[in-house]
Amino acid sequence: MTRSKRLIISAAILVSVTINGMIPALPASAASASTSTITLAQGMTSSSVSALQTNLKTLGYFTYRAITGYFGTITAQAVKDYQKAYQLAPTGVVDAATQTSISHSIKKQLLLDDAMNFLHVPYLWGGATPQGFDCSGFIYYMFQKHGIPAVRTTSKELYATGLSVSQANLQPGDLVFFAIASPAVVDHVGFYLGNGQFLSATRSAGIYPQSLTSSYWGPKYMGAKRVY
Repeated sequence: MTRSKRLIISAAILVSVTINGMIPALPASAASASTSTITLAQGMTSSSVSALQTNLKTLGYFTYRAITGYFGTITAQAVKDYQKAYQLAPTGVVDAATQTSISHSIKKQLLLDDAMNFLHVPYLWGGATPQGFDCSGFIYYMFQKHGIPAVRTTSKELYATGLSVSQANLQPGDLVFFAIASPAVVDHVGFYLGNGQFLSATRSAGIYPQSLTSSYWGPKYMGAKRVY
């Protein structure tokens, strides 16, 4: 090999290493947003099972100390627990419906983590930007930011969409609705956070978490919807 060819190859390697070093590595949870096209069931071992276990651990259902990539009884039970919580048939088999649901749940968890960065952003009637939000504007902004299909609408119109969820079956990312100005007329919406808390844009505190069952919000609660 001539000296000039060696220089060209060395330069190419240097450029490749430099470019790769500039691209940030994806976090371990990055694969969680994708869904496998293969049905996953007990007895299987694969990278898709590892991704499933990672997702279920993120969501609090897979509690084994390590990600193994093996679909055993512990993984099957974690899948059943997830399916029960999300009103799916508790088969322990990860079919297309379960995979889609888990993917949506992961995306909503990321949304909620991000939503906490907007605490105390002031209330603004009609607002749908970080300069100010009203309740439905905040929902719209966060959905748009995280790639969840949405149109700019009102809390009352949002209440007419999605799957109804009982208060006992609420999961993070579900939308919770209230009637503030008039009894039984929906005019407020927020994100359910878990542990009886929800996040919404209020006139008094801007974006702020509140208790779903407080003396103020409890009597005004109208129901919940799972729209994604």
